[in-house]
Amino acid sequence: MSKSSLKFLVLFMFIAIPSKHFGQALGCWNSFNINYDNGKKWSFASELQLRSLQFYKNYNYHEYKGIIGYKLIPNLQTSLVFGRYTTFGSGKTFQNPKLAEEFRLALQLGLKNTIGKFQVDHRYRFEKRYYTSGARGIRIRYRAGLSVPLDEKKRTSFSLSNEFLLAINAGSSIIRFDKNRINLGVTRKLSNMVSMQVGYLSQYDSKSADEPGNNFFVYSLFLNMSRLAINKPQHSEN
Repeated sequence: MSKSSLKFLVLFMFIAIPSKHFGQALGCWNSFNINYDNGKKWSFASELQLRSLQFYKNYNYHEYKGIIGYKLIPNLQTSLVFGRYTTFGSGKTFQNPKLAEEFRLALQLGLKNTIGKFQVDHRYRFEKRYYTSGARGIRIRYRAGLSVPLDEKKRTSFSLSNEFLLAINAGSSIIRFDKNRINLGVTRKLSNMVSMQVGYLSQYDSKSADEPGNNFFVYSLFLNMSRLAINKPQHSEN
C-alpha cells in the first residue's frame, strides 16, 4: 500500500466512524454526481442527494437537480441550477407529513484561483424557491472553499469549505440568517472517471421547517464523463 493510500485510509476511518464526542446524532449526507465538461466552454451535471438524521437510518430528505455551466473566462464560470427538493418529518424514514417540497431555480457564479499548491474557490448563488404549498422565497448563498493535494500525483486531496445562507421571504424585504455549513473532506481519485469523497459537515440551522440536522457524515461519488481527464477538486453542489 502506498503512503498516499495509507493516509487516505487513516483519514477515512477517523472521519467515518461515529463517535460519542458528537453532541448530537450523526446523520448522513450522501450524493451521487455525474458531470461532463467539453473542455471548452460548456459543462453539464446532475446530482442526487439523500440525507438522514441518524447514521444510515431515519432518512428524511432527498433532492435531484441539474446544472448547466458556461465558462466566461478560464477561472470564472456561470451556471443555471434547477431541481426538486423534499423534506419529510423526523420520525422514521420518509415519514409523512412532508415538511417542505419545492422546486428551485438558481443562478450561480463560480470563481477559482490557484495559490501555490492550494486552490481557492468562491461560489455565489441566487436561488428562487417555489413551494408546492404556494409559498415563495429567495435565498442568497456564498461558499468559500480551499483544497490541497496530499500526494504528488494529485490523486488524493483535502478540502475545507464554509457556506453562508441568507433567506428573504416572499413579500418581505427583511433578510434573515438561515444557515451556516462548514464541510471538510478527503477526495480520492479512483480512476480518470471515478472519484469519491468522505468527510464531515457541521450545520448551524436557524430551525426553519426545511433541512433539519446539525452533524453529518458525508459520502459523495463523482462520475466524470468528460473525454479529457481534468484534474480539479470535486464538490457536491448542495
